[in-house]
Parts: sequence; structure tokens; C-alpha cells
Amino acid sequence: MLKVFSILLIFTLLSACSSNHKTGVVYHEGFDFSEVKNYSFYHRNSAFTDSQNLIDARRNAIEIAIERTMENNNFNYLEPEQADVVVTYYLFDGNVREYSAYNEVVRFCIQCLRASTWQTDNQYLSLKKGNLIIDLVDPHSKRSVWRSAYPLGIKAKDNSAKLNEKTQQAVNLMLALFP
Repeated sequence: MLKVFSILLIFTLLSACSSNHKTGVVYHEGFDFSEVKNYSFYHRNSAFTDSQNLIDARRNAIEIAIERTMENNNFNYLEPEQADVVVTYYLFDGNVREYSAYNEVVRFCIQCLRASTWQTDNQYLSLKKGNLIIDLVDPHSKRSVWRSAYPLGIKAKDNSAKLNEKTQQAVNLMLALFP
């Protein structure tokens, strides 16, 4: 019995090492990502916009970075009602209440990550202040189907050009993990 258990343990460890999980990304297996050809953002007067307090300059920098990356990856922009996914974002500043409100708006369930329909690794759960979060929301169910988090590494001395550069780099790295 011990020999069988040992063989199963070794097999499990080898399988885990060779898995295709991507750090910092979670996504719903039931969503057909191969059908995604276009995207949108929620309008500025939506519940999404109300879910976090961001200055317009920061909001614009994030949206421009997302637009550039999506365009470079041959995705087209459409109105939210016609898009395959709606891109949302959140800059975590340590305010857990605000973060919870954002999760409610995009219907992201942290406790559901352990369900078999989500592909994830445990590293996602270590969200830290300064992380940028990007969600892809299914416009039909209005539920997040893909999420990535990445530390922006913003420093007080960073000027707007440096902030935009860090934002663009983070968005590029995050959206490169799109399935």
C-alpha cells in the first residue's frame, strides 16, 4: 500500500510540475476564449466606474495601455452590448471594502476559485497594495471569466511618463497570458 501511495505521490508531483498554469492568472474553463475577437470598456457612468476611486489621468493611462495591447493583438473595439468581452481594471490600494465592491460589480468570487471550473494557482491569492487587476467580463452573464494581477511598482518619485510606462508594461505582460 505504501508503495502504491508513493508512486501516486510522485506522479502527482510530476504532473503538477508540468502543468500549464500561468502565474497571476485565473480563468473560467467553461468560457470559449477562442471566440473572442472584440472587446469593450464599460461606460464612464457605469457601476464599474463607481466601484473605485481613480483619478481620470490614471484611469486614462490604464485604458490607453489596454487599448494598445488589444489592438496589437488584433482585437477590435465595439460598444459593450456588442463586444465578446468587457475589459475592467482595478488598482488595489489596500482598501478591502472598495476591492470587495469591485468584485461584486464584476461578479468575481474569490471563494469559487477552488471550484473545478476555474484554472488557477495559489499565487494569485497573494494580492498586494499596488497590484493592477484586469478582468475580462462576459457581457451576457456580466461575470468575470478571466483575471490577472500584476504589481505596478509605483514609487512616489515616478513622473507621469514613468507611471504610463509601468502601466503599459504590466498590461502587456498580463494580457499576454490570455488563453
